[in-house]
Amino acid sequence: MAPKPQRGVNWKPQEDEALCKGWVFVFEDGSIDTNQSNDSFWLRMYQKFLENDPGMSGAGVRSPQAIVSLFKIINQQCSLWKACITKANARHMSGSNLEDVDMNAKILFLNDNKPPNMPFKLYHAWQILKDCPKWNDLCESPTQTFKDSSHSGNTVNLEEDEDDVVMPTPRPLGRDKQKDEKKKGKGVESYLN
Repeated sequence: MAPKPQRGVNWKPQEDEALCKGWVFVFEDGSIDTNQSNDSFWLRMYQKFLENDPGMSGAGVRSPQAIVSLFKIINQQCSLWKACITKANARHMSGSNLEDVDMNAKILFLNDNKPPNMPFKLYHAWQILKDCPKWNDLCESPTQTFKDSSHSGNTVNLEEDEDDVVMPTPRPLGRDKQKDEKKKGKGVESYLN
């Protein structure tokens, strides 16, 4: 009888953050274009993860397959969390505040998650991913959203003074512009910081 494979070491929040930062860099790198294979995408992700990792895991502890598996979970959970935030914003009532919207999003997440009654535990990852175009709802109605630093930043609260309007995040550089910047030696990293 074959020995039962041992379960790996639990991921630490710092490793989740390193993985998310790597995903943001690789996903938004327009100079590579969308013609890269799935394997090359995840290999670049793994390399960026090792660069961003604060020395906790190292190449021997986390395999490329492990980061693929974890990011699938992070992606699923953050996508569900964004959907819950959007639903909670759409349902807010007059007189409610950001805490009410957050509480409603938490309740929706508990009910919508599989298995049910599991709270959202990836706030640290969400803080890194929330401003990416993938999770920005540019078509949300500004009258149905709150201005909040923990959300996408593309919202406008029409009940506030004009001085408090939050401008949308700038559009990422395109492929040709990023290639030109790399040729000039500036690199993409300067735009992500």
